[in-house]
Amino acid sequence: MFTNEVKLENSYCGLTVIIDKKISPWRIMDKVTGQVYADTDYRYHLKLRSDTEKLECEELFYEEHSLKVGEKGDRKLILKGNLDFKGDVQAKVEVTHEFQIPPDQPYFEERITLKNCGQNTYEVEDIEFSFRKKLYPVWEEEPSKEGLGDFHLAAVPYRIQPEWKRGRKHDYSMKEILRGNFQNSDRRDEEIVLGQRVVDQHKLRSEGWAWTNEKFGLLILKYNNEMIEYSMVGKDNYGGEACLLFGGVGFSLYKEPRSASVLEPGQEIVFGVTRYSFFKGGWKTAYYKFREFMDGKGHGLTKDYDPPVNWNELFDIGWHHSNREKLFKYYTLDSLYYEAQKAKELGCELLYLDPGWEVCEGTTLWDEERLGKVEDLVKILKEKYGLKLGYRTIGRVYRDEFPHEWYIQRSRKKAEYRRPIQSDGNPIGFWEVCTQCEAWKQEKLKRILAITSKGIKFMMFDEFDWRGPCYNPSHGHPVPSTPEGHVRAVYWLIEELHKRYPDVLVEAHDPVWPWSMRYLPTYYRQGLAGQTYDENWGFEFMWNPLQDLLSGRALCLYYYNLAYNIPLYDHITMQGDNDNCLAFWWYASTVRHLGIGGKKGLNSEKENETRYHAYKQALKEYVKLKEFYVRGEFYGIDELTHVHTLPEKGQALLNAFNVTDKPVNRTVTFDLEEIGLEAAHTMAVEGADWEREGSKVVLRIDIPAMSPILVKIKTGICGGGK
Repeated sequence: MFTNEVKLENSYCGLTVIIDKKISPWRIMDKVTGQVYADTDYRYHLKLRSDTEKLECEELFYEEHSLKVGEKGDRKLILKGNLDFKGDVQAKVEVTHEFQIPPDQPYFEERITLKNCGQNTYEVEDIEFSFRKKLYPVWEEEPSKEGLGDFHLAAVPYRIQPEWKRGRKHDYSMKEILRGNFQNSDRRDEEIVLGQRVVDQHKLRSEGWAWTNEKFGLLILKYNNEMIEYSMVGKDNYGGEACLLFGGVGFSLYKEPRSASVLEPGQEIVFGVTRYSFFKGGWKTAYYKFREFMDGKGHGLTKDYDPPVNWNELFDIGWHHSNREKLFKYYTLDSLYYEAQKAKELGCELLYLDPGWEVCEGTTLWDEERLGKVEDLVKILKEKYGLKLGYRTIGRVYRDEFPHEWYIQRSRKKAEYRRPIQSDGNPIGFWEVCTQCEAWKQEKLKRILAITSKGIKFMMFDEFDWRGPCYNPSHGHPVPSTPEGHVRAVYWLIEELHKRYPDVLVEAHDPVWPWSMRYLPTYYRQGLAGQTYDENWGFEFMWNPLQDLLSGRALCLYYYNLAYNIPLYDHITMQGDNDNCLAFWWYASTVRHLGIGGKKGLNSEKENETRYHAYKQALKEYVKLKEFYVRGEFYGIDELTHVHTLPEKGQALLNAFNVTDKPVNRTVTFDLEEIGLEAAHTMAVEGADWEREGSKVVLRIDIPAMSPILVKIKTGICGGGK
């Protein structure tokens, strides 16, 4: 057998693969800087189990390889091999490992395919295919090699995760990686929900990773729009060295991608692409490159995206949880017209109906007895108030309104559905539908269409959270059901809706972890030819919007916008703001589709006229500037200084925030190109003292305590500075 070194490279970067009896992609190099990001054998770890045996491997036997050049000069290296199960002749799992590099761009891509060429069915207990980088000493008291101690690993897009009480930072030094001082942000629903064990407890998952010393770096991003898959990072010991593991494929969450957890005879599993993108700059540069990639995949703004400003009636009418007596008292046509009047006075464009419009919450049955016909409300809102109408639909149901056959069967032993009992001895407050029950899906779609067809312009899909596996074989799903199947069932409803009513704007909460953090990759199934949902949920910052900013939770929105143009939707209560409208302008700056409400608020008996007037003035200004917030390109100077740019107009809007109880004077320095503007000959600034030298601009901004400030920037026109 021969020993061969195969290289895949261009002028920016290179990959080296060693081939002898085994295959080992082992070296990744940035040819511009000389930095090496992988420097030892690739890990091919696969753990299988069948009825009769357990198998495990770490290496890949060589079969063949080819190096092809495409018409545009892109080069593709295809490696084929069989996994080494230590002589087991029954198990034959073939790996096709592909790498592709363009002729003139600083990245290459990796694709992995598994195929079961044997006769046995195997459960895949674990998979970890990844590059290795030796973690040379990075302790403070010892010199580091290759400057590795200067590098850190930042999660993209959630460098800060929006956990319930505070934001958790996911940015790790090499020392922290070496010592294992890292942890994912996980959501665990209430105790009665089964099937919540994560399999990546000792690894890190993210859609992408920025590995950088703030001078240059490597972006490692995973993209898979068909399976739930993440870019995994871990650590192992190999050849007496602690190594960073990255790239390739690996299980995450509740064993995702779930469709890769079983290998039937002849079955082929094609994992998503991993892109290794080399860049000059720091973590923020990586975020912008990530955003550019996602825009290229169609995950972002549509051409005509222009969402209405919503008014949410919930904050003033209240949430009455299907209590018929309270609904007839508080949730009436008169109360909706009063909310519509407030919306009109403020300048909102759509009345959004949160819980209360249904016969019972979760049934998706319009309560005509209280509210008349949907089409009549649509007509009156349009003619009298100039408003559109939107509503929320959910997966669970707050009374026992459906056939019990449609609910989750919690074990293989069939029994009459009973609401699970919590540790306090009480049942949960709702009934759990199996979203993969075919009969429920068809009825749910029928009811959604019956309402939406009457002129609805906005819909929210909320409370479809994963309630655990179902064992009912009559539902039409595998037994037990899976989170992935649940996700596809919920998205099927949206896709069927959009086929019939493509102009309805749809926000979809994550169907597994709907609120404080995501289970699915942010881009997953979004924006595909108008068939799926349009917007993501803004992480539940609706109840205490100002406190969420002050605690650091809402800072995740800053990072989200650096990495994505996929719109967020959130509605906030003005009761949870201050009279300076600090929260209003923060969410206006970070949420492309904005909703408001709460002249009184849920925790008050009296309407706040002062706050309402402040919001009226703020919204008047927002409407003038709406194009910047809705369609502008987002740039970050820092967490509390944002820029929204309309490059075709040569204009930008800077938002700065003071979250302290004292006035501040802030100096903001940037290059025009840094905020998406050309270094035009002339420039004007409104809202700050400024000076300019070439493309460099310096702003001096005075911001009162607990306040926002807006600065308008125009280029290509005459204007002077101070």
